[in-house]
Amino acid sequence: MQTRKLIFPLLFLAAGLLTSCGGSEDTSASNESMEASSSSEGTSSDDPAATMEKAMSDAMKQLGGDGETKEVVDFRELKALLPERIAGMDRTSHTGEKVGAMGFKMSTAQAEYGDGDQSLEVSVVDFAGVSMILASTAAWASVEIDKETDSGYERTTTIDGYKAFEEYDSKRKEGQISIIAEDRYIITIEGRNVEEGALREALDAVSIDKLKGLE
Repeated sequence: MQTRKLIFPLLFLAAGLLTSCGGSEDTSASNESMEASSSSEGTSSDDPAATMEKAMSDAMKQLGGDGETKEVVDFRELKALLPERIAGMDRTSHTGEKVGAMGFKMSTAQAEYGDGDQSLEVSVVDFAGVSMILASTAAWASVEIDKETDSGYERTTTIDGYKAFEEYDSKRKEGQISIIAEDRYIITIEGRNVEEGALREALDAVSIDKLKGLE
């Protein structure tokens, strides 16, 4: 399931880049005149490869901020941050992978923990600071949420100086904590049949401080 969550934002990002590249072929007469002028300086408007390269560069500048993509951390290093035991539960699975599309990549590590009907899923994602991926995987980061019901809450907050999101339902005993660290990592804890405190305990067990040295 986590793999699909990661692949979809990248596919969305790739589709956007392809649209940008394709759209560059549908230019107005004035743009054609400008391109003709630039071709006299050594860049031919009839060269589709050059046209696509420029469109990709422009799109990357808009998405990444500086037109340069950062290399993601090896997922094996992220896996090392997930301990064998969290909140009194033993680790039952431990996976990691790197996925990419159109030059953009994400690295992720995931572990599942369980004890009877209690379960926790912990993931650490390195999205290398690409804003489009952040918007797709952590939409809460760009809004302010503060909601309470008879059985729980949803809210954006700050944890250890980092932007975070928390939700918990006491009737279902389900909840989630997500945090964005160092402007490139998303740590997510999802719990089922757990007490509220188990989510924070699980977050504390992840070595967030070690992420600073992985860049």
